[in-house]
Amino acid sequence: MSMLRNCLLLFSLFSLAACQSTTAADDILTNRQTLRLTIPHEIWRLDASLAVDANETLILNQVAEGLMRLDRNNRPIPALAEKVNVSADQTVYTFQLRNAVWQDGEPVTAYDFARAWKRTLHPKTDSPNAYLFYPIVNAQNYHRGEVSADKVGITVVNEETLQVRLSQPTRNFLTLLALTPFLPQRDSFTQPPSTNRSTLLSLKHNGPFVILDVSADGTIVLKKNELYWDQEQVKLDYIIFYVSNHPTRTINLYNADKIDITRIAREFAQAYANTPEFHSIQLWTTQYIRFNSKNSFFQNEKIRQAISLAIDREQLVSVLKSQAQPAGGLIPPSVKGFRSAFREEAPLPPDKANSGQARILLQEGMQELRISQPPSALVMLSYEDDRMQLAVELKKQLKQALDLNLLLNTTSRAEKYRLEKRGEFDLTLSDWATTYPDAYTLLDTFTSDHPANTGGYKDKPYDETLKRAAHSPQVQKQVKYLAQAEKFLIEKDHAAIPLYYVNDTILIKQRVKGHVHHPFGAPYSFKWTYIEEP
Repeated sequence: MSMLRNCLLLFSLFSLAACQSTTAADDILTNRQTLRLTIPHEIWRLDASLAVDANETLILNQVAEGLMRLDRNNRPIPALAEKVNVSADQTVYTFQLRNAVWQDGEPVTAYDFARAWKRTLHPKTDSPNAYLFYPIVNAQNYHRGEVSADKVGITVVNEETLQVRLSQPTRNFLTLLALTPFLPQRDSFTQPPSTNRSTLLSLKHNGPFVILDVSADGTIVLKKNELYWDQEQVKLDYIIFYVSNHPTRTINLYNADKIDITRIAREFAQAYANTPEFHSIQLWTTQYIRFNSKNSFFQNEKIRQAISLAIDREQLVSVLKSQAQPAGGLIPPSVKGFRSAFREEAPLPPDKANSGQARILLQEGMQELRISQPPSALVMLSYEDDRMQLAVELKKQLKQALDLNLLLNTTSRAEKYRLEKRGEFDLTLSDWATTYPDAYTLLDTFTSDHPANTGGYKDKPYDETLKRAAHSPQVQKQVKYLAQAEKFLIEKDHAAIPLYYVNDTILIKQRVKGHVHHPFGAPYSFKWTYIEEP
């Protein structure tokens, strides 16, 4: 094991003690341009085709780069695409690649993009991100196994030129290309996923940073990529990601000046709310409950409505001690509509808790189902992070108001996703985030054939309304259709129960400058970040 790795082991979260001898690890820790932060769990895989975890996309956004990149204002700017030509009908995009290389000096070519994208779409890859490619001609048909790969509208004109044909004009298509699923991949990246740390070290990247080391405790060290095409913009020399999922330990590390950026747990937020290091951003994310439609109990609309009315959202937010806002719809207030915020143009207030009306609706629903008692237990999937208290509070409220017995299955996000795909749940807490700046993406997950529709919700009129929104060339009409669809889904059919709009609260040392916090996609970009010299 290298001297560097030995040292990295020593400055794990449990000791963070610097090595006493002069080593590469000492150089990293004393380097002025070293950024330190935490991730809640170890990263075992960096695979753009399969990434759904925010922390995986966080790392990928630092070490890899696609045709476009989100700038400081969350707008897509050219990255590996030096030039972009769009046809008059806005269905053919031709990308001229700049002279960029992988970290071993091999050129990044159009083949790296075409191979990666078609791998994501391949049915056997079973990628949860495949749907993002559906605007491309025949992408969905290929993903379903109905056509061959050569029928997909992704064409390598030559090594420096990639052409993409869309089925119809698509708003925000260039923003889509800034997301991690659209990254290029090397041949070695297409091997089956492994849980071996050596796999992470063997991967070749092309972004502002490269992986220097991964220690036994999960600490990931990134180093500035000297071969990055825009490396003059990169000021940081190193980034260290320590692993910590313990809020008290993490805040202690921040206060001891061992880390520079940290998400702050709800119990500490109020103490720091008025300090210059406290930052709060409303993400384009909503926390809600999704039902398993295969459970006959939840096939009744009145029972779903009863659950919504039984929940005191103000109490939920109070228990969480966060700056979250009770939600009435799936689309957060920060998402743009036509001229202003979507929520201003399509108001949808949250249900007020009404346990009396909830009990009446529950009884009526059970009569319609011809049952006298609810199921003896209902399994609700939850998260193993600081939202465990959310699940406990929901369990308490539904027991008190409706005498429903929830069994909480608290697990990792990856395992939760697997259980949802297998339908092994009755209710599940979901926090689907807007993958790109369009309200459509939050409602699309309830269409009949969407891969994230793990509850199996089906309604043909709803599907048709979403199609009209997707096919509408005018933003005003699109917003109108989306508002209609959301109102039906939440207010009429109660197919999902919105709980609150998610805020991300973080602490950032004042010496950290140029930090970019995205409300969608990968959470942070450190390409422009630097540490201000004292």
